[in-house]
Amino acid sequence: MENKKRENRSIINIGTSLMVVILIGLAFAVIAALAVSSSHNNYNLSKKLADHNSKYYEASNKAQETIASSNWADQEFTVEIDDNQILKVKVQDGDIATWEVENNSSWDADNTQPVITLED
Repeated sequence: MENKKRENRSIINIGTSLMVVILIGLAFAVIAALAVSSSHNNYNLSKKLADHNSKYYEASNKAQETIASSNWADQEFTVEIDDNQILKVKVQDGDIATWEVENNSSWDADNTQPVITLED
């Protein structure tokens, strides 16, 4: 009779520990999936920011070249950064009076989510 009790106890202990191991494995899988998703989103955001910065610096270089080619004469001009922004520059008395980025279109948030639509 003692042998049967020992066998029953070992089966219960193996089942409990197996469930714990399975739950821990699932938790690690979920954490790994979230980490991959987060890193992908961070990569996309960094790429957008790098593109935006490079466009701004290209426009800034064009503005500096325009100012230098006119020997810092009084002038006011704009340089296009992209379809939505321009760089407004004003040179007055040999100094840069204004240097500002201005939006020339309305802001539209990029918050689209993939949605499955069921057609009738």
